[in-house]
Amino acid sequence: MAQRTVTDGSGRTWTCTEVEAPVGATAASDGRPASREGVDVTLSCTTESVPEPVVITVGWGWERIADKGLARMISQAAPGARR
Repeated sequence: MAQRTVTDGSGRTWTCTEVEAPVGATAASDGRPASREGVDVTLSCTTESVPEPVVITVGWGWERIADKGLARMISQAAPGARR
């Protein structure tokens, strides 16, 4: 299972882990297995200052997203984020 650690603009360090799709899960549109290229991925991201994990959905190439970009997406989804 892939994992990444990024730091947001507020200085919070987030550790994100790919949420495993249920066995037999498929992409809704064409029946491909959820782990295949082109299928969005759900991440569960945690940091010490936020009690519950922040769950976001990102593109299948999320491991190549710039650290600042991924951190911004997490920060925007976190409780208390300004929108």
